[in-house]
Amino acid sequence: MKNDVLSNDEVAALVEAARQGNVTPADEAPAPRRRAKRVRDIDFSRPNKFAADQLRRLERAHEACCRTIGSRLSTELLTPVELDVLEIDQLTWSLATSQIPQPSVCGVIECQPLGTQVLLTAELGLMLRLVERLLGSTGSTKTRPRELTEIETALVSRMFNAVLEHLSATWAELVETTMELRQIESQLANVNLAPPSEPTLMLTMEVRLDGTSSTIALVVPHRSVESVLGKLSASQYGDTVIEPGAVEAMRASVAAVNVEIRAEVAATEVTLEDVLALAPGDVLRFGVPAADGVRLYAGRVPAHRAQPGRNGNNRAVQVIGRLGEAG
Repeated sequence: MKNDVLSNDEVAALVEAARQGNVTPADEAPAPRRRAKRVRDIDFSRPNKFAADQLRRLERAHEACCRTIGSRLSTELLTPVELDVLEIDQLTWSLATSQIPQPSVCGVIECQPLGTQVLLTAELGLMLRLVERLLGSTGSTKTRPRELTEIETALVSRMFNAVLEHLSATWAELVETTMELRQIESQLANVNLAPPSEPTLMLTMEVRLDGTSSTIALVVPHRSVESVLGKLSASQYGDTVIEPGAVEAMRASVAAVNVEIRAEVAATEVTLEDVLALAPGDVLRFGVPAADGVRLYAGRVPAHRAQPGRNGNNRAVQVIGRLGEAG
């Protein structure tokens, strides 16, 4: 049919044809589904050196860090400052640096005790607004990008250190690495911390101040943190060290807990109507082979396979294996 909407006469004709059994199949059969491509496209500009769980943990940690930085800046500047993690991604060094908004101020950060360097950048307009707030401005005037004076550079360094204090605490908790500001650069071209193809983590944070939105970016080459990345995946709280005797102490603590042990031959679900209809002599089929024996439960948890028997005059079961093990 050419039209998607049928008229009343066409609908009536279809109903009458169905009653008479004269309905014909559609003129065209549905097109077969296409098979998935056997060749997968690979974007070499987006490496996968940082695992997905590592990215998630870094993102969660920096979300909390953003809240503390926002509180710190709001107190110092006497105006509301909000920070949020905008994006976390892994790119090549050249692609990551090309996505940094210009003009920006760059801070070269040294990681201790690794002796490596990472990059912290902030938009120049944001830094100028922060500096004017420190100098007592109300923030009512708009700032235009320009070269920083020596005094402004010193104040920008102070703001970088304020942000870095909380970032350093976050990384110290994650991978036992602290960060220190080494130098301020106004030109991104003067910063070369890694080869262009180096896999790089780029964490972008949004800063909202005086009705404006700007970004701060932490750019981390893989080689700078490669030696400590394993600590991000060790566990939720980093490396877990089990003290000697802790296992035995735990076992002794739970050994005195009372647990109900019961043996269940089989189980099935029936309706209440079927239960009320049961009469002497009726057979209820469980659908479980007799060779499977019975199940031994610890509370509500099935634990072992067992076979029924007697122990003197008492009924008993004999454990023949754990559930899931071959008999």
